[in-house]
Amino acid sequence: MTSASAVVRPDVQVWAAVWNRKISRRRQLFSWLTGLSGTVGAFIADRGWEAMDDPAWTGGYRFIDMIGGASILLAVAFAVFGWMLGRFSVAAAPLVLAFAAVPHTLDGYASAPLWWAAAAVGSALALAAAWKSCHELHLVHSLAKSSLSGRSVAVGPVAAQARQRALRRGMVAALVLPLAAVVAWAAAFAVLPAELGRTYAELGEESSSTMFATAAAALSVTGLAGVIRQMWRIYATHRVGTRLVWEIPVNAGLASQWPLVMRESGLAPGDALSLAECVCLAEFRRAFPDTDGDLPEDESIYASEYCPLHGIDRINGLSAGEFGALAGESWLWDSQSGPPERVGPDNRRLLLYGFAGHAFTGIPLKARADCIDAPFPEIGQARETQPGKVVPDWDKSERPAAGVLDMIDLQPAGYNGTAYRYRHGRAWFEAADTGKPATGRQGSEAL
Repeated sequence: MTSASAVVRPDVQVWAAVWNRKISRRRQLFSWLTGLSGTVGAFIADRGWEAMDDPAWTGGYRFIDMIGGASILLAVAFAVFGWMLGRFSVAAAPLVLAFAAVPHTLDGYASAPLWWAAAAVGSALALAAAWKSCHELHLVHSLAKSSLSGRSVAVGPVAAQARQRALRRGMVAALVLPLAAVVAWAAAFAVLPAELGRTYAELGEESSSTMFATAAAALSVTGLAGVIRQMWRIYATHRVGTRLVWEIPVNAGLASQWPLVMRESGLAPGDALSLAECVCLAEFRRAFPDTDGDLPEDESIYASEYCPLHGIDRINGLSAGEFGALAGESWLWDSQSGPPERVGPDNRRLLLYGFAGHAFTGIPLKARADCIDAPFPEIGQARETQPGKVVPDWDKSERPAAGVLDMIDLQPAGYNGTAYRYRHGRAWFEAADTGKPATGRQGSEAL
């Protein structure tokens, strides 16, 4: 079942001012470098190279030895792999460093002040990230209100399913990681009594409780960061609006995870299937006799080649001006052809459902016969890209070289390229900068 959603269409310059991915990436890098420098500085302060061959602890094993060993292993792991955590590194860095600072302070290590200093720097970066997120949410919320186009569009049910699925996936991770941390801590404390008071040699030069505590600490840090992120995501989506369709500039910082499915062409318009002159639905049922009853609302069918309204004869019978006026219609184009591209960055747009900034980048949408919808529930959120960088598409099919009827320049109609009509097939669109030699006559009428 479709639902009506308001359309938000921000200006290109305004969008560029709001969406800044460089700052986010820079802060993530600084957070990881803070953890790395804190760990290296602590190693130098404690002259760790002099104790490389010494036992992990002296005397009887203590609770503080378990925490201290776990904190060192966790800090080293963050220093090596923290750059892979992405935004999690911003929240994880101060937690990892503070976890290491406590046992080193209690045991009187020279590195304790360095651990605390690094934790303070990491906390400052995390607070700056939190402030930036709040500021960005305010900008996105204001942009949503100021850029309302006054139009509304029908959104199919798959978009809502995809949005709920993306949020649910984050919710599951936010629940599973803390539960796994509880289990790991329980295992550590279950093993600990048998190890307390025993020497390094008696335990075979390793402590099971330390390993369990390391895993528990890692799960606790990532779990806490995941819970914070998920809570912020839910708040941000409800703050901006859950039922908005954003028309954002193409190649301006966001792109679909699955570019190929966003280029579906050759579909019959849903509002014409019931017309007496349209045989698309009848031809579909003839080709698929097992299909009974009406089509589901979230499905589309390809236009029939023999349809008087949407077939090849109708396409080739259009004048150049008529073709240009209808160039945005899916049924004109071959299913392997990309849709026509609008001229100018303000006209080329990516459709997103439920966009709320970095917290939730939105579900990519595509045009269906009678609405816009997500291609499938598992499509996921739009991926972040470098603003201004052209996102490469999947390999596109080459336009057939033979059988060209004529060519129509679509630039006067606002499209960046040429339409190639074929004697025995639907038209193909080719962008102006990727022209391919073809035999055929130029459209006889100017647009």
